[in-house]
Amino acid sequence: MTEVPRDPDLPRPTAVVWELTARLCLLTDAHIGAARSVSGHGSENDGVLPLDRDPITDAPRLRATTLAGLLRHELTARADHTGAVGLFGGGGPVFAPSALDLDDAHAERAEAIPVTVRTGIRVAPDTGAALPGRMWRREILPAGTLFTCHLRLWVPALAHEARLLSLLLLATRGLEGEGPGLGIGARTGRGYGAVRATRWAARRHDLTDARGWSGFHARDWAERHRQGVEALTENPGRLADLVDLGLREHGRDAVAAHVAARAALPDRARRAELRMELHVAERADPTAGPPTGPEGLRPGLLLVGGDPAEDTRPGVDRSHRRRPVVTDPDTGSTRVEPVLGDTALFALLKRIGGRLARDAAEHLGAPGERWRAWHGSWWGADSARTSSPEPAATHHGEAVPSRVRLRSVPVLAGGAPLTTVRRTVDALFGDTVDGRLFTAEAHCGGSAEVVLDVIGPDDAVRGLLALLVRELATVPFDGAGAGTGGGNGGLVATRAVLTTYGDPSSPVETEGDDEGDPVDLMAVFADPEGERAHVVRRWVRALHTRLTGPEDESR
Repeated sequence: MTEVPRDPDLPRPTAVVWELTARLCLLTDAHIGAARSVSGHGSENDGVLPLDRDPITDAPRLRATTLAGLLRHELTARADHTGAVGLFGGGGPVFAPSALDLDDAHAERAEAIPVTVRTGIRVAPDTGAALPGRMWRREILPAGTLFTCHLRLWVPALAHEARLLSLLLLATRGLEGEGPGLGIGARTGRGYGAVRATRWAARRHDLTDARGWSGFHARDWAERHRQGVEALTENPGRLADLVDLGLREHGRDAVAAHVAARAALPDRARRAELRMELHVAERADPTAGPPTGPEGLRPGLLLVGGDPAEDTRPGVDRSHRRRPVVTDPDTGSTRVEPVLGDTALFALLKRIGGRLARDAAEHLGAPGERWRAWHGSWWGADSARTSSPEPAATHHGEAVPSRVRLRSVPVLAGGAPLTTVRRTVDALFGDTVDGRLFTAEAHCGGSAEVVLDVIGPDDAVRGLLALLVRELATVPFDGAGAGTGGGNGGLVATRAVLTTYGDPSSPVETEGDDEGDPVDLMAVFADPEGERAHVVRRWVRALHTRLTGPEDESR
């Protein structure tokens, strides 16, 4: 074999280098923020939170460290910490360098991207009211923005190629739309920053061969990036297929079969998925059974306010929120559609869940601090007010992240805009006040599919989700958006399926035969003695036990 000179810039001896290129498309709006010396809502009134931009071209960018962190988190969830260390390095008594290198990715056609500044405000989860002084303003990248990412996988020896490629395919599953997918930037738990890899290109360089060595090193970075972009147009395939092809072209058929088998293994990430269909409506006959479709529903009004500069129509003081929706992820084509909401929708579901947990705890005589800590450990809390049996709620004095996440901002299908005119009424005499006319354009009717992902679920939180769906399917007491005191914002569930995924041997509190088997909650509510009703009853019993059991029960 021809002796190959060693490149002094390589971090360690390398046998094979895989050059990878990915085209990423933002499926929802995103805020990929820049590093700041001061963080927190206390400073957000001082100015606009900017996007991270290239200091030379000023183009919005996705940092290599950001993407690497997302892939590492995805791999840890789907495999384990050891696998993440094997691909990304670190850990252990001896520091291991990362086998995967990434470059910063810049937004394509940056000059044509309509970057906007949006204003929002924190909402109190208990009341749904805006919190004074908790306003934020952020630069937003719209849905449809494209990034081209360049990656390199360094294989130190041929014996390690199968393992590293298997870990890489696991880490990129979320980018290809499997499961909840990946989210980048801020507010991903509210549906922002959903991203999808629409095209891949892969090329294998064997550095133990003189031709392979020169084929990789006899190019500058600009040429490598240009060839990667050109390969995207020629090979719009899935990464797993391209890896399989690259291995077989180099006579590595056995390795290709092993990698394909590993890539086909079921996902080990423990999660639950609640998929609902919500209608902007109210029930014509609340005494009837749970609705299974739009029959028997009267269209309602929804007004989730947007940024005035973007959403307000001429002659209208306030309009319902409309956002770009991706119609072709490959090209980033979009159209503007009304949405059900993000923060307002999540706050509604969180508020209903909190009320249900509170009512159950009061009925069972459980202490109030216990249900608050348990509910906050799943839905998030500004600070942990007390210790809790849940691991996620033991960060004293710190914000608790939510383990219930909105997958994407739901888009309304059907319905129509409806303009309403209101006058301010004098509270003493009941007369209208001159010059106090308010015109709003709400959305009337329509429906949307809402998907909630729950990280590491147990039976107790599944019981709470079942009770939440039952309320939305019967007589909801709460609404979303503005005007809820006047009857606006009512949402009715007509379909709800809860599915649990993950390794059945994982140490979670569950029993029975419902692993990976979808549970149609609406069918259970329609037939309380049906086939799957015992599963939901077991979940509710687990919820009651968690709210009333001893403090050290789950430790």
